[in-house]
Amino acid sequence: MWFCEKAAQCRGIDISKFPTEPAMRAKADAAYDAVLQLLYSYALVPGQHLSDKDLASKLKIGRTPVREALIRLAAEGKIISLPQRGYFTRPLIEWALLDLYTLAREILIFALARAQSQAPDLAAPRYELSPTELALRAEAIFTEIAQRASNCEMCKIIDKFCFCTHPVRMEIAASEPSPSFRRSIAKLTDVMPQLGDAAGAVKSALMSHLDLEQSALSGVVQDMNTRWLTSFSLEARNSRANPPLQEGKHVIRDELT
Repeated sequence: MWFCEKAAQCRGIDISKFPTEPAMRAKADAAYDAVLQLLYSYALVPGQHLSDKDLASKLKIGRTPVREALIRLAAEGKIISLPQRGYFTRPLIEWALLDLYTLAREILIFALARAQSQAPDLAAPRYELSPTELALRAEAIFTEIAQRASNCEMCKIIDKFCFCTHPVRMEIAASEPSPSFRRSIAKLTDVMPQLGDAAGAVKSALMSHLDLEQSALSGVVQDMNTRWLTSFSLEARNSRANPPLQEGKHVIRDELT
């Protein structure tokens, strides 16, 4: 299940009073972080099969902790588990993504109302951010707003939202809407110090940014899925011409919906 590193802090527990075991869950956590980083790397396409054997070989990690990582990711809703088929990256389905945006809006608005005033964790960048950095900056802002509310369940929802919409955000940051996206992130960064004191300004900038992402969502999903289907068709033709040693690397989207 999802684990919040600030859970004790949110509940007012002084963890310094309790002994810690750094080695505990080290392998499982390392495998989880490695697989998560691979998924965030944008190297895997929507609906792609995740083989524990292939991942273990690629990441130089044992298959057992990789399987534990996949189970944990599936429990968090970041990947999909299909009985008798295995694990797959999430497909890009517009209505499902719109539902995530609707829920994220409600959570972030509620979090803003509960946010406590304190120094922001995010400093304004001294250089122009790359598309990857822009996407991660937006997700860091969403995460910080949720964390300020000191509610682990809200952090969990926003964590899933950030992960599942990350490919879309990456595409927006690297495509035609990029200048508007860049300006929106800059404005959000500028108003974040007002969080807790003037939450209205943060809310306005946040809602405007989410509007920007949602307005681009339909076109982005269509473009990305078109590219995926084209790639899948080419791979299928190549597979028929040169039968692979392993089959089932992909699964038809309809089976994941």
